[in-house]
Amino acid sequence: MTAVTQGDVPSPQNPLTIYRDALALDWLQRVQLLGGDFAATEPGRLLMRLNQALDAIEHASLLSAADLAERFLQGLELAIEQNRMSVADVVHGLLACIDTFDAILPADVRYTPDVIAGERQIRSMLGRFAATAVGIVTERGESEVERQRQSRSRVLALQRVGSAVAGSLDLTDTLATVVREAAGLMNGATVRLRLADHNGEHLKLIAAAGQEAEPPESVPIESTLAGLCYRSGRPVISNDLTTDPRHDPTYVTTTMQSLLSVPLKSRGLPIGVLSITGSGDTTFEDADAELMTLFADHAAVAIENSRLFQQTQDQLTEVEIVNRVSSVVSATLDVAEIYRAMHAEIARIMEADAFLLFLCNDDDGVDLEYIVDQGQRYAPRRNAPIPQVYVDAMAQHRPFIVDVAALHEFSAWQRYGDMSQSVQSLIVAPLMRGSEAMGVLSVQSYAIDAYRQRDADLLATLANVASVAIENARLYEQAQRLAIAEERNRLAREIHDTIAQGLVGIILQLEAGLAMVPDDSRLRRRLNRAVELSRVNLDEARRSVRDLRAAPLEHLTLAEAIRELAEDHGREHQISVEVATPDAVPLLDRQAESTLFRFVQEALTNCQKHAIGSCITIEMHIGDVVTLTVRDDGPGFDVQLWRSTPPTHSFGLHGMQERAERLGGKFQIESEHGCGTTLIMRIPVAVPGASSSTS
Repeated sequence: MTAVTQGDVPSPQNPLTIYRDALALDWLQRVQLLGGDFAATEPGRLLMRLNQALDAIEHASLLSAADLAERFLQGLELAIEQNRMSVADVVHGLLACIDTFDAILPADVRYTPDVIAGERQIRSMLGRFAATAVGIVTERGESEVERQRQSRSRVLALQRVGSAVAGSLDLTDTLATVVREAAGLMNGATVRLRLADHNGEHLKLIAAAGQEAEPPESVPIESTLAGLCYRSGRPVISNDLTTDPRHDPTYVTTTMQSLLSVPLKSRGLPIGVLSITGSGDTTFEDADAELMTLFADHAAVAIENSRLFQQTQDQLTEVEIVNRVSSVVSATLDVAEIYRAMHAEIARIMEADAFLLFLCNDDDGVDLEYIVDQGQRYAPRRNAPIPQVYVDAMAQHRPFIVDVAALHEFSAWQRYGDMSQSVQSLIVAPLMRGSEAMGVLSVQSYAIDAYRQRDADLLATLANVASVAIENARLYEQAQRLAIAEERNRLAREIHDTIAQGLVGIILQLEAGLAMVPDDSRLRRRLNRAVELSRVNLDEARRSVRDLRAAPLEHLTLAEAIRELAEDHGREHQISVEVATPDAVPLLDRQAESTLFRFVQEALTNCQKHAIGSCITIEMHIGDVVTLTVRDDGPGFDVQLWRSTPPTHSFGLHGMQERAERLGGKFQIESEHGCGTTLIMRIPVAVPGASSSTS
């Protein structure tokens, strides 16, 4: 029986007190017969609750009865809220108390004022309980309806996300659906999906939805709550970002108050994070983390499916690329065509702002055979210096990815081009001939972090395919060069043994005839002229023999051939010949290169004839045209007089003009008596694209 305070002791004349034990036992039996929760309740506990009710009934006429009744009703409400007793059971149990009065109390006691007051108290408690129960049931129903609504919304959202994952391989659209549905369920909160970069240092934004317009593109893994979620592989909740020491305040905006992050996992390992931020009084709980984990799981499945699909597609593409490259490079024995085909195919599958191809030569050096930079092709370089990473690629027979920013010695590398830009990343792959490296490929980009290991492996595969074709083409080209060299030597021997020897014989006969002719005769002047013409033609024949035996442009670039020609001329005639050419010369048509080389050759010959001992300067400039200038400080001549002279009397200069005009170029002469001579030839250059720099 519940204790009461002093002054609340019931009157001993109250019949309910006299029949208290009998009433309690009869009431207990009656409610147990009702079954339900009453029958399942332990009798001692149930009797204690009935005694609490009898306390309130006994004191119906006292002031404390209301408090006692309130205490009893609170117990009933708690039972209802915890779903231990039904409303019907409680109502029937209270009504059973009235039946107990009728059964236990004698007739003369049943209708005494105290009993009638007690029955009123029962009915009052029943009414109050009924009103409270209606509120409890209504609230419970509304809560259940809201819970069902939320559950249905979640199921539908998850169903839509699941359909997007199963029905599409477009990762961008699928992830956009995931974050959009998540944001909708979280009442407009900002949802962001981030994936770890390949370095494992930052989480990069992949998809976002919600109120925040421009979330940061990446956040560090080490100093943010999203990073903590990624590192731990468990959900992370913070309902006060401004004071949370685990989070870098740099990445907290004024609208961000709370944050929930759940990990995206693939094959048990974290690959990213799904984060939700709230503003104002928005808070997150464990139930929210469980829901967002379902969305994260869907996103992870979509990412894994996309990666597997992309991997399959990449493998198929690689097979197609290798087959295509094999077909292209096997269809020709032209080395230049193989280089172009390799470059074109590689540029289709990866960043290739610049493309370099080195081949080992017979002098234990390396020749830079092919240079392309932003569509502009440059002339090859012989015995070009190469960085250590190129040497390592050939020595270790494997490709390397180079991050320029992390390479301190990059600034010392030899560069090719106009130097207006600098590469940021590159791949170096060896060209293998059996177990030996015959050279190296380099694909380069002006973008930071442009290449992945897959790109390096694919480039190495293509390099191996190209190596065989390059070797076959070089052998074929070598055989052709030998055949051409033999033919040139044969022609040189023929000229030497026939024309040259014949001219020598003619000169000897003419000189013998001169000895037999008087000095002042007209015949002697004719014979002297014949000897002079024979000697000139003998010199031309001998020069033809030299040119046939040595073809400088077959083995050297135009700039290298001009420098070698200048050195030979200066050494032979003991004069100063200065040469100024750019470091990188665009690759020209063979006919254009030959024309420019012959122009310099003829100009040096003219200097020797007409400006003996003068200093000579040769300059080359590259723009829309190749401008080649040969300047001497000799006696000079009258240009207007030359223009009026028939071509038969100055064949060399007129020949230069004709060669330039055949190629759409121009030939210019600047000279005055006593002011030296300047010869200028301009040949147009087709520029496919803007030029830049390569390394």
